[in-house]
Amino acid sequence: MRKLVFCAIALIVGSGCAGSVIEPGHRGLMFDPKQTGLKHEILAPGYYSLDSCFMRTVCNRIDDFDITYQTKKEEIGTTSTEGLGMELKVNVIFRPIISELYELDTEIGPNYYDEVIGPEFRSAARGVFARHSYAELQKNNDKIEDEIETELRKRIKGKHVEVASVTMESITYAPEIQQAIQAKLVGEQEAAKQKTALESDAVRKKLELEYQAEQTKLKSEAAILQKEEEKKIAEEQASIDKIHAETDAATGITKAKAEAEETKLMASADALRKKAEASAITPLMVQMHAYDALAALGGTGTTIMLGDWSHVPNFLFPTNAFPGGMIGGGKAKPAAAPATPQKPQKAVPAKAPAGPPIVNGTIDN
Repeated sequence: MRKLVFCAIALIVGSGCAGSVIEPGHRGLMFDPKQTGLKHEILAPGYYSLDSCFMRTVCNRIDDFDITYQTKKEEIGTTSTEGLGMELKVNVIFRPIISELYELDTEIGPNYYDEVIGPEFRSAARGVFARHSYAELQKNNDKIEDEIETELRKRIKGKHVEVASVTMESITYAPEIQQAIQAKLVGEQEAAKQKTALESDAVRKKLELEYQAEQTKLKSEAAILQKEEEKKIAEEQASIDKIHAETDAATGITKAKAEAEETKLMASADALRKKAEASAITPLMVQMHAYDALAALGGTGTTIMLGDWSHVPNFLFPTNAFPGGMIGGGKAKPAAAPATPQKPQKAVPAKAPAGPPIVNGTIDN
């Protein structure tokens, strides 16, 4: 009975179908030892059924390949150009070429890193590090990484894998080198501080000089602007003064012309007035004015004695001043022809009294 149950279970298990799953980021190749062997078709992620291996000595399988970028770290011991020992940790990033998975599987196999990449990577790194000094390893990391990457790609060319990059993780020097490097770094830091301080002081002084120069420039520009403004104001004032002077001159000329015209008119009016007055004077008025002048000349209480009437100026006794002849009953002399004007002569008083005397500015008959 037990044998029958065991046989039934074995038949059930043996008649079931086996299968395999390819995860995302992976690819696979089907290997069928009974038929074509390893197939060229590259299987994408998914589930794939396999033939039952019950009662078979060789079964089908799927060779699985991780096609994502993988990182491997290598610790490499090497020496620098100075012969100083160093321990380095270097990383390489790689992955298989998807279109060449069949060749990779048939020529190298799934363990291609240990077979190809790892040994070539270590050898390339040692060769590159040996060409550089330990000081260059500190300063030129990028350059050294590129050199290792280029060397590795050249070594694994045609091995159906690709290298993305090579990075240096750390460098460990011998203790004495480490101390020397530490002392050097301290000295460099101190020198850098002093240099920074000197540069800062130089920059500060430079800024001060630039500020002073800028201030001087601004003051000069301000002074120039002020001078230009003063010049403009002076020019405007000169223009205004010129206008005022021209206006005053024009006003003076106009006033002078008006005054001259006024003087001319007044002179003309005065001449006309004198002319009119002269034309209105009669001989009697002349005689009266002459008597008034004599009275004023003598003053109050003075008696002027006149002698012979013949010696009295004719202008005092015009022929038509008194009707009937001379004053005092004398006969009037006929009018004589106008004599040539002569210079007035000073009258000499006559001793023989004749004619009416003049007392207190009046004539006594």
